[in-house]
Amino acid sequence: MASQPPPAEDPLVAALPPATDYMTYLTMLEYQLTPQNLPTLTRLLSEDDGTLVQEIGWDLLRLLLPLLNHNPDEANRCLEVIARRGNPREVVVRVAEELERLGEEVEGLSEDGDGSDQGAADDELPTFAGEAPRIHLGPMALQGMPEAREPAEQASAQHEDALETAKPTASSGPLKLQALLNMLSILHPRIKTQYPSRFLATSLPAALGAYRKLPISIATTSSFLTMLQTLAGKGRPALPPRDGSSGRTTSASLPDPEARAEEEDTGNNTASPEDMAITSRLLDAVLLEVLDEYLSSLSSHEYPSMSWTARLREKLEPQRVLPRRATETQLWQETEELKERDALVARFGALSKEMNIHTATEIKKLLYEDDEGTEVSSAEQEPSEYPTSPSQIPFPRAGVIFLYAFESYVDVDSLPPLLTTTELTKLIAHSFPLSATPSIGSPALQDSLLSLLYRRILSPSATEAPPSPAKFLLLISTLTQLFTITPWPALRDAAHYIATKLLHAYPDPKVRLEVIVQTLRGSTLSTNWAEIEDDLDPEPEPGIDEETGLTRSTSALQPHPIPLAPPQQMGALKAVGVDWLKDEFAIWFRPKGAESGQSQIEQPLARTDGLDPAILMNSNVASETAGEKDIDTSPLLDLLFPPGLPTLPPRTTTTDQPVDTDSDGSETLLSFLLDIPYYIATLNLLCVLLPHLPPPSAPSSGTTDPRARLSAHVDSLKTSSQFLLTLLQHATTASGAAESEGEGEDILAESRADIYAFEDACARATAALELVAKST
Repeated sequence: MASQPPPAEDPLVAALPPATDYMTYLTMLEYQLTPQNLPTLTRLLSEDDGTLVQEIGWDLLRLLLPLLNHNPDEANRCLEVIARRGNPREVVVRVAEELERLGEEVEGLSEDGDGSDQGAADDELPTFAGEAPRIHLGPMALQGMPEAREPAEQASAQHEDALETAKPTASSGPLKLQALLNMLSILHPRIKTQYPSRFLATSLPAALGAYRKLPISIATTSSFLTMLQTLAGKGRPALPPRDGSSGRTTSASLPDPEARAEEEDTGNNTASPEDMAITSRLLDAVLLEVLDEYLSSLSSHEYPSMSWTARLREKLEPQRVLPRRATETQLWQETEELKERDALVARFGALSKEMNIHTATEIKKLLYEDDEGTEVSSAEQEPSEYPTSPSQIPFPRAGVIFLYAFESYVDVDSLPPLLTTTELTKLIAHSFPLSATPSIGSPALQDSLLSLLYRRILSPSATEAPPSPAKFLLLISTLTQLFTITPWPALRDAAHYIATKLLHAYPDPKVRLEVIVQTLRGSTLSTNWAEIEDDLDPEPEPGIDEETGLTRSTSALQPHPIPLAPPQQMGALKAVGVDWLKDEFAIWFRPKGAESGQSQIEQPLARTDGLDPAILMNSNVASETAGEKDIDTSPLLDLLFPPGLPTLPPRTTTTDQPVDTDSDGSETLLSFLLDIPYYIATLNLLCVLLPHLPPPSAPSSGTTDPRARLSAHVDSLKTSSQFLLTLLQHATTASGAAESEGEGEDILAESRADIYAFEDACARATAALELVAKST
């Protein structure tokens, strides 16, 4: 029996230098390297004296990264050998290039779909009209049999097949990013130079750019944290990786081959204290950038933030937790995804402490830095390829806030130094400025700032003075605009709850009244922080500033109203204003000293006695605001119980068909439905107010009896309520008999609960009016 021919020698071993030169060997690898023979390459790179990997290692990245999809363990092992034994200065540059290319690949995939190569189709010859379509025979010879291949050609075909299956895909990006980040954690500590910050300033921005463009996940974020921990020298040295099959370890790291040459040229290859400070600042900034990017990416998830505010509310005010209902805290303790998220953010906090990031100091810098930028020396202003001082490396604003909020949340029992309400007002005003066209902000940033503000109002502080009226108006206006545009229920509820507590605790009743009036009107004249920051001159005269030579802003003199809610939310917003006023009246009616049933929670603002209901009967009430201006509260009664209240049904045409509007601008059915929360709130206010109104008396100067207005208000709303109930019953009957033909029935169906609540409110108000009439 004939013996089997000996297997052909592995081409990776046969062509190994000195059999070929290094360039030829690298070219051969482009055609011969496959996932199957990748372990051979790893062994060859590990067993020589380091010359092979130093000669070709930095060019191997483009060959190895596509193989991560096919054989990730071996590809990562080979990349790690390159990082440990290659020239670190050359390889780190190539890693940075691959990171930049990775970001470009991700953008290409998002634009082109699956990133498939369309070039092959474009290269084919066209088929003309009337010509039979071409039949692809594959690797067929003229005789109709597959063409025999040499071993080298077969290996090349396997390599091409492997690359075909390893084309860039959405799932390959995270694998490449994690492999490249692992290489950076090995490469940078190997570089012995006077200026390690220059290498970091090249690779870290590239890594951050790729991280931002890829889908941000716990895995990629964890890899980034591991790299930063290693580069900062805070992590435990990693054990040498082992091959599970053979038990062998990867070769130890080789020294930097260029370190000695640098020492001979400059006399030193050790980083100076100045460069070490730059390096530390770079790592700190990148850590905060990654934290910012990770938490900001949560907006597309089912849980768009860390829910610090909601969990703090459950911890600090347990009496407000509804019984027999799963709490937010339980949800985060039992949901695996949320537990992993909590653990990851805890890693950010632990690493920031190891890296000595003082959040209390950094948050103060955000507060007191000049809005136009801090002054820097002329040397720092000179353009430079690399940062020459730590001050040239800014910290991300949101990242600092996130880290500070996390530490405040974790240390809730130890009561660390907290920001004042005025300082938090500045942070909130800068993060979510009032605007006539506001955009929905980051839910994670909203949650962080709200948690800080909530901690502040629940922390005893006898020394803190309340914010100035102008700053307080800005804070409440900003919170109001937030809870009217925020689509996330938990954040919306938190912003409303905090604004309510702040409002009722502010000591000046005139300012509280102004807040309520602007809420009822649905707009504010509050300006931005820059306009009110100078409390010594809250109302500047127009003209030229003698100190700066600039024209003073006149927006404080002629402010433009800023809507506090979109049009479809105006009814709900006005209901909030009515409820705030009702609470103020209820506090006023409460017997002095009777605070049973209310939580005795200390607040940084003084407790108040509520608003005197006499403001509804006074025709001229003055209010001193930040600019010593008077607000006219004579229309307060009109805002609550307008005399020209729209009624349903709308005015009809000659054909007795209801119309949307008339020439006087009557509200449509849809507008009335949107305003039902406001009407219900006014009816509830009426029920609280009626028993405490003084008995009717002869009209005197400056006062008016609101009873007639209240009675007309209830009668008008009762008529509209009965009409809506008739429509709802008709729509219900019609939908049972046939399919709905218009959107009117759908609107009524969506408003069913509001319509029934409206009917109940009308009934209670009618009963209150009848009771008062009998008593008088």
